[in-house]
Amino acid sequence: MWLFYILFFLCVTCCSPHTFQTEDLSITEESFRQPMQSAKTELPPCQDCGCGERNEEGRVVGGLGSNVNAFPWLGRLIYYKSFGCAASLINDKFVISAAHCMKGFMWFMFRVKFGEHDRCDKTQNPEMRYVVKMIVHDFSLSHLQNDIALLMLSKPMEYSHAIRPVCLPKNDDKVYTGTTAVVAGWGAMNETGQWSCTLREAELPVLSNEACRKTNYNESKIKEVMMCAGFPETAHKDACTGDSGGPLVAENDDHMYDLIGIVSWGYGCARKGYPGVYTRVTKYLDWISDNTKEGCYCKY
Repeated sequence: MWLFYILFFLCVTCCSPHTFQTEDLSITEESFRQPMQSAKTELPPCQDCGCGERNEEGRVVGGLGSNVNAFPWLGRLIYYKSFGCAASLINDKFVISAAHCMKGFMWFMFRVKFGEHDRCDKTQNPEMRYVVKMIVHDFSLSHLQNDIALLMLSKPMEYSHAIRPVCLPKNDDKVYTGTTAVVAGWGAMNETGQWSCTLREAELPVLSNEACRKTNYNESKIKEVMMCAGFPETAHKDACTGDSGGPLVAENDDHMYDLIGIVSWGYGCARKGYPGVYTRVTKYLDWISDNTKEGCYCKY
């Protein structure tokens, strides 16, 4: 029940006293305080959206075929006419990928295709954007650190069932050890095999860096800005050639998916003793934020 307040305005002059008369009181409709109308803030479409929502309840080498558009943030990088790497949409104007995918290449020759499932199906017409700016971190093939790059798209993406961004982690201290993560891509299905036509996915456990340094890798190669995931003892699942730059994602507390790793490097594919090595995204959250201010992030 609304409570209304009647406001009485008494005018008192300092020159002559005034006796208040009932006829001086005038009550009008405006005397009642109306309930406040809650102003609805209209968000632009690039903010009025949710990130990290898969189009299936989840379940690459040893991986499974993925449902169509299961990973709506996944893009396929094309250099001139060739398929090379993958990337992840993080807002309406930027994708994130691996720096080694850009090494020695000209940014204006890159395109990104979205909404694909079967890359060999020529009847499909995926959404495509050219790259207008490339921001590559301090990366070299000698140390393999900072294997991360941002690509700005020629035109903002319009979100749909098939195309939506992935979430970025909110906690830069989280290490994800023991988390079951998912990697997806069109890469080779074995070390010497052809790249897959259809998108494939694999679930992999995240290893601690201490455990990764005890595998067959040179201990000094595994840096804090890296993350290892896989099955070093059995090696039955792994990312492979063609998956580079693609996402390693993990479900967050809101049941959406955070981008926690970027496919970076490894010795061969699915070799015993050599899990896949990923760029640890939490180490670069400030760098990503500083370099993507031209983009519009989802609010939810």
